[in-house]
Amino acid sequence: MPTLGQVFHRAVDGTFAVDSRQRIIYWDQGCEDLLGHPSETALGQPCCDVLQGCDPATGASFCCRGCGVAQPGNNGSTPNSFSIHVSTHDNQLMRLSINIVLIPSHCKNTWNAAHLLHVAGKPDVLTSLSYALDKHPQAPVHRRHGATTKRSSPASCLTTREQQVLALLAEGLTGAVIAKRLTISITTARNHLQHIQRKLGVHSQIEAVAYAYRHNLV
Repeated sequence: MPTLGQVFHRAVDGTFAVDSRQRIIYWDQGCEDLLGHPSETALGQPCCDVLQGCDPATGASFCCRGCGVAQPGNNGSTPNSFSIHVSTHDNQLMRLSINIVLIPSHCKNTWNAAHLLHVAGKPDVLTSLSYALDKHPQAPVHRRHGATTKRSSPASCLTTREQQVLALLAEGLTGAVIAKRLTISITTARNHLQHIQRKLGVHSQIEAVAYAYRHNLV
């Protein structure tokens, strides 16, 4: 059975996800290749600032803060799909078809929104997903120069408390709020956050969140 990452790699041209505050928490290699924004600069940024999408028909700005995709109603209602024009890394307009998959978050009545990007003119996403499930090829592993396989089993290196802290961090909570939620001191919460970053081999809390979503830790 193929993993979710393998299916998406085969079926779509790029995948990114945002939290309820529209911050990008996941940005895959396909998005880097399509739009020219490396994950290091995209993660933690408002998706509207990164995509700057326009209405294909009118040319008017489409992406904005507080849009219905990133902040759906309490019942999870949100557009299932839409099309936008975006600028590529070489300043060319490209039409993207985007399908939305809502993922319930740990906070009540909030959602994370996965955006499945498809370049216009290709088969639709559902058709491609069906093909990918049938063929389920092994997705290639993208490694930057000098990367190692040190983090092959990240879940096993985190304590139960660190997993709880990471889950709350993924919801956009600050160290102070996490401390209050878990009834621990702010210093203890900060220590947990530092330990999480060290164990996952990342350099910021945003990178820790992105890593967690990428490896199904939350």
